[in-house]
Amino acid sequence: MNIPRDSVRAIFCSGVLVAVVALASTVQAQRPNPQAETIELAIVGPMVGTSFSIGMQFRAGVHAALETLDGGTLLGRPVRVSEHDDSCIRIIAERVAQSLVQNPPHVVIGHSCSATTVVSAPIYARHGVLQITPSSTAPLVTEMGINSVFRMIGRDDLQGEMAAEKLARDYGDRRIGILRYQSDYSMGLTQSAIEGLVSRGVRPAFVLQSSASATSYLDEIMELIDNQVDVVYLVGGALDSGVFVRQARQMAAPFDIVSSDTLVSPIYTETAGPAGDGVAFTFPSEAARQIDNDLSRAANAAIRAQGMEPDGYTLLAYAATEIWFEGVRRAGSVETAAVAAAIRSAPLDTVLGRISFDDKGDIQTEYSPFSWYVWQDGQRVAVD
Repeated sequence: MNIPRDSVRAIFCSGVLVAVVALASTVQAQRPNPQAETIELAIVGPMVGTSFSIGMQFRAGVHAALETLDGGTLLGRPVRVSEHDDSCIRIIAERVAQSLVQNPPHVVIGHSCSATTVVSAPIYARHGVLQITPSSTAPLVTEMGINSVFRMIGRDDLQGEMAAEKLARDYGDRRIGILRYQSDYSMGLTQSAIEGLVSRGVRPAFVLQSSASATSYLDEIMELIDNQVDVVYLVGGALDSGVFVRQARQMAAPFDIVSSDTLVSPIYTETAGPAGDGVAFTFPSEAARQIDNDLSRAANAAIRAQGMEPDGYTLLAYAATEIWFEGVRRAGSVETAAVAAAIRSAPLDTVLGRISFDDKGDIQTEYSPFSWYVWQDGQRVAVD
């Protein structure tokens, strides 16, 4: 039976909300011990596979932030870190979360992909585990009614609106193509962009859906050429985007390419090579690059000591860890409800600047949540 996508989304959202309420009422669930001798922090993300570079950035950011702890202790207790791979796959993420809550950590920094965060969040909520995601952009992450979830990055409805604004401004009288993949992230972000275009009186000329992890996108490129598009809004993983961009340039495809936050990845630059230069994409504003003080210099040095550059998700993971530290200090406890309330109680100073969170757990900043960038000779460069 074919069910309209909007109906599927509504059913899924309502099902998640019901599940969260039911799970939260289960008093028998194992919870983190706020008096435990050792404080447990779990990093969860793609540690292997095509998105492993994001997991490596998470790891570098968290471990760099741990260097700020006096003697490696918080509230006088040692902090122990564990790392867990979810491969950005929903079923694996659910299995990881179920395993973690058998002996619940005090905080999870993760997950990475929106789909894995959405499926894991109700499990952590049932067991009273605080969760801070550095990179999940789907609106549903903070629309499930879970007050122990925070995110360090803007939402896809904001990112999609920015894409729509640029596409309408620069290509409104030309043919706009959309290339998306069968993932929550890609479908959600491209839909937000399409809705933003339509609200501006612009309709995409051609929308093409493809399969992820393909070795070649030559057929898709030819379809886009045959449909005479002037620009393609490309939303997919770093590897897929890199392959597509490289092959499009090799074929001298006559269209421009605009993309999204997943292009901040060594996987993209390594896969696309020189062809990856000049593709405009959105990513959180580079406030951390503009801050020059003892905190930022120490953070940058600590991240480099972990073998990564202070860029992309390293800084978001570093700031996520900073947020948790400060919440714990304010609360004088690692008890989840107390820490969550303390995080919301007042703005926090981080390597990203001064930030706060609304009641849903969405980040609030003094600057725009996203800006436009291009890669040039291996460097991320801001553009107007």
